[in-house]
Amino acid sequence: MIDKSFYEKNRPFKFREICNILSIEIPGACSPDVEISELARLDNATESDITFFHHMKYVDELSTTKAFACLIDKKNENLLPRNVIGLIVPDPYHALGILLKEFYSIRTEHVCTKTFISEKASISKTAIIGCGCYISDFAFIDDEVIIKEGTFVGSNVSILRGVEIGKYSHIEPNTTISFSKIGNFAYVKSGARIGQQGFGFHIGKNGIIDIMQIGRVIIGDNVQIGANCTVDRGSMGDTTIGNNARIDDMVHIAHNVEIGDYCVIAAQTGIAGSVTVGIGCVLGGQVGIAGHLSIGDKASIAAQSGVMRDVEAKARVAGSPAINAILWHRQSICLKNLAINGRQEKKD
Repeated sequence: MIDKSFYEKNRPFKFREICNILSIEIPGACSPDVEISELARLDNATESDITFFHHMKYVDELSTTKAFACLIDKKNENLLPRNVIGLIVPDPYHALGILLKEFYSIRTEHVCTKTFISEKASISKTAIIGCGCYISDFAFIDDEVIIKEGTFVGSNVSILRGVEIGKYSHIEPNTTISFSKIGNFAYVKSGARIGQQGFGFHIGKNGIIDIMQIGRVIIGDNVQIGANCTVDRGSMGDTTIGNNARIDDMVHIAHNVEIGDYCVIAAQTGIAGSVTVGIGCVLGGQVGIAGHLSIGDKASIAAQSGVMRDVEAKARVAGSPAINAILWHRQSICLKNLAINGRQEKKD
C-alpha cells in the first residue's frame, strides 16, 4: 500500500479516464465508470486496483493476481487470468510511469503559483529569482545567480556566483552548484555536487602542480542528476550533459566529459576526463571509462565493465577490459568449463 506519510493520492479515476490517459480503447468486457482506487503490484492488487506485467519473472504472480485490470503488451495477453481485464499497451512499464504521475504526488514537493522565499534563506541582492519559485530555509544564493520561474530550491542548497537554473527545475536539499548553466525541468537530487574543481594536475620534477579549471558545466533540459553525484567543471572547455539524460546516484563525471541526449547512466559509474558519450547510450552500474575515449551513439556497456578503448556506435560491450558482449559471455563459459574440468581431473 502507498504510505500517505510520504505520498498523496490525488483522486480515484474512472476506468474510462485511465484509458483516455493511455490513449487506448476501453475494453468491451467492462463498465467504463468503474472506479479505480490504486496502482499496485501483482501480488497485492485488489479488485479495485490496476497492476502491470512487464517481465516473465513475474508470470506466477500474474496468474494469481486479484487486480481489476493489468497493463500488459499484446504478445503476453494470453497469460492473463480470466478475472483480469487486459489494458493492452506497447510498453507496460512506460504506461505505469504515466499513470503514477496522475495518481500520486510526493508530499515534500512544493508547487506554488507565486514566489515564496524563506526568511531564513540567504539571497544576494544581485540574484534574480523568477515568479513562482520556492526558496527553502537556509538556502544560499550568491551574487548574479539566475533562477527562472517555477523552480524549487531545497533547504541547505548552495548556489554559487553566476549559476543559472532554468524554468520549473527541482533542486533537492544539501546540493551545491557552481560554475554551471542548467536547463529547464532539471531534477537535481540531494547531495549532488555540480561544477567543482576537477582532478587536474601535473606531476613534474619539482612535485605536483594543480591545473586551474576555468570551464563550466552545461546541462540541457529535462535532465535528472542522482543523489551524491559529482559533475566536475571543464578545465578550459565545458563539461556537458545533453537533453533528457538520466544520471543515477553516486555517478562521477570528470572535467570536459560530453554526454549526449537521452543517455542513461547507472549508479557508481565513473567517467574520466575528456570522454565523449554519444546519443542514447546506456551505461550499467559501476562502469569505469578511461580518459579521452569516445563512446558511439546508442552503445551499451554492461555493469562493472572497464572501458579502455573507444566503443563503436550501437556496440554492446562487457567485461574488463571491455570487449564485445557475446565474446565476453563465451569467454566466461569457457573459463567456467575449464574450472569444472580441472576439478574433475583432480578427482580422477
